[in-house]
Amino acid sequence: MRKILGVFLLAAVAFSLVAFAAEEPLIMGTTDRVTQLSFANSYDHFSWHVLRNTTRALMKVDENLNLVPDVAESYEISPDGMVYTFHIRPNLKFWDGTVCDAAAVKWALDRTIRLDGPEGGVGLIKGVIDHIDVVDPLTVKITLTRPDAIFLLRMSDRIAPALIYAGAPENDFANGKYVGLGPYKLVEYKPDQYVKYEAYDGYYGPAPKSKLVIEKMYSDAAALRAAIEAGDVDFVFRTLSPQDIKDLEKDPNVVVKYFPPSPGIRYILFNVTQPPVDDPLVRQAICYAVDRDAIADQVFSGTVDPIYTMVPKVDPPFFGAIDVFPHRDLAKAKALLKKAGYDENHPLKLNLWYTPKHYGTTEADVAAVLKGSLEETGVIQINIQSLEWGAYTERMSQGGFDMFLLGWHPDYLETSNFLAPWTVEAPEGLGTFFNHHPNYQAYKDILEVATTTVDVKKRAKLYEAVQILSAQDVPWIPLWAMTDEMVLAMRPNVKGAFLNVTMDIYLWDIYKE
Repeated sequence: MRKILGVFLLAAVAFSLVAFAAEEPLIMGTTDRVTQLSFANSYDHFSWHVLRNTTRALMKVDENLNLVPDVAESYEISPDGMVYTFHIRPNLKFWDGTVCDAAAVKWALDRTIRLDGPEGGVGLIKGVIDHIDVVDPLTVKITLTRPDAIFLLRMSDRIAPALIYAGAPENDFANGKYVGLGPYKLVEYKPDQYVKYEAYDGYYGPAPKSKLVIEKMYSDAAALRAAIEAGDVDFVFRTLSPQDIKDLEKDPNVVVKYFPPSPGIRYILFNVTQPPVDDPLVRQAICYAVDRDAIADQVFSGTVDPIYTMVPKVDPPFFGAIDVFPHRDLAKAKALLKKAGYDENHPLKLNLWYTPKHYGTTEADVAAVLKGSLEETGVIQINIQSLEWGAYTERMSQGGFDMFLLGWHPDYLETSNFLAPWTVEAPEGLGTFFNHHPNYQAYKDILEVATTTVDVKKRAKLYEAVQILSAQDVPWIPLWAMTDEMVLAMRPNVKGAFLNVTMDIYLWDIYKE
């Protein structure tokens, strides 16, 4: 009898393994990369995309852009706005069976804040949290350093430092070593190759529509296009070249969908402590010399829109956007350069840094167009340099760039997220070192008042003031909105894939017929 039972058991196991192997995974293609799977030391779209799919936060922004409880099932805010009390869903468990209770929430948030990595986005939550208390097994109380009108957004799934996890090393960055709450378990991550997920059976929300998912990383847009044309991937997300998008629209085996408008922005940043761009006249001159229209036309075939402020003109959820940066004026650029002490006989020599793959494969072309437009002054000489994304972010946070290209996707859906990070929240981590600028305190004071002001109209006026100041101080030069990223290409049998202003896909909604 024991032998017969053993045979049945082996047969059952074999059957389950065959069934698992036979299940066809949903495969996504991308040119994007993970920097580090760490809640305390990563600050880029794709790393946070992976973290967001594998664990959750106290709050979430749902598919309809509503801010609702998630790991928490309810919350209260004290009358003075200084204390937020969250009631945790009962019976929550991480992938490994560990209970997610108030103590686990406190541990995750405290640990992330304590480690606060130099390449991380912990500044988005650290400065406003004074301390966290466990009231009872399912109640956690967070006391703030000041009233914060956007604190619930800070505690949402849009911000990786707010995500709740367990199983990470106590005193080191997670580096992918963590357990989450779902909807997917992280099965395997191979740098520059792929991420593998499996649906977490214990997830408290609706079950993901695809049990197995693989996100494959391709070297460039041409390889990504070839993959979707050949059917090697089911859909692609970030980033096809503009010409590839137009060509794929003619392919009967590929469906191309657009999801405007775009809240993503691209821009030049300056380390305001680094000569020669420590001179505001130099930064202002560069601002007048850049040619946004040439970038949009020559690099992106008109598929992106030039911008003249850092705040996306997508209202709601953003508000207060005003055009404050000037259009191109070479005569003005030359006059400012002369005032700063530069002319044809004494040219301004600058580096322009970019990263070749993280934003798709158009960056070299963008850098070349910028070089041409700046050198058209006859006074500026540009040396183009590049680094892969991991080294790029490390050097950026060490102050190693004078002028460099970067892009931004909103962490949370509020205007301050496009004004504060480079000025007052993480100026060294993001490479501007604006905390050493003489006007740093003015930005800090204005933004602190703005983010504690509940009245949206009053808050918008304060954000307008910051934008006006930025056009004088020029810590950045806004260039274009990333309309080209609001595109998905998929095989005809793929369903449920869409983008909204979060600029991320809801992976658990996507499936194949």
